[in-house]
Amino acid sequence: MDQETLDKLATGEYSISPRSGRLRKRIRKKKKKSFFSKRKVKKVLNTALWIVLIVAFLTSLIIVFPELDITSDNKKNNQEKLMKYRR
Repeated sequence: MDQETLDKLATGEYSISPRSGRLRKRIRKKKKKSFFSKRKVKKVLNTALWIVLIVAFLTSLIIVFPELDITSDNKKNNQEKLMKYRR
């Protein structure tokens, strides 16, 4: 091969066919970027799902805690003492 062809091979303008060893000119196609890529859509949906789950968990806590009506023993004792003093 002459020097010019070897230079074109080195730059990637030409390639050698693996089966026949024939010299081929590479045709470069520009790849169009799609508006919605699978990776971006998957990432956005994953983030949205986590946000929805966290918000649902927090709202369930806000709804459940007032319904539990948890009072400590100390608070009950203090209230009983106050009632005795008021009588």
